[in-house]
Amino acid sequence: MIVPIPYVHAGIGVLLSVISVPLILRKVPMNHLYGVRIPKAFVSAENWYEINAYGGKLLFGFGVFLLAFAYFDRDAAPPPTSAWAPVWLIVPLAPLVLVIARITVFARRLPDR
Repeated sequence: MIVPIPYVHAGIGVLLSVISVPLILRKVPMNHLYGVRIPKAFVSAENWYEINAYGGKLLFGFGVFLLAFAYFDRDAAPPPTSAWAPVWLIVPLAPLVLVIARITVFARRLPDR
């Protein structure tokens, strides 16, 4: 079964939005499986919660962006069997690199406690 590209974007958007809520609410204790796992986050509990709350907000926003993109893109997306399908699938995910970069810059500003 081939899934239409807007459904993939919507699914990723929902997943990112849902998993970011506990991070924003600071409900996820320090662990090695779930959350923003960069070295600076493991320096202290304060850093962990600050980085994950900030990262959760950015990931939530990115998830909402992907949902909106999927909604407005539903008629313009190429069929999954098209040669343009991989490009159409990956390009909207590219801003995730900027989200990760902003989280890293934010983390660098935190003290080494």
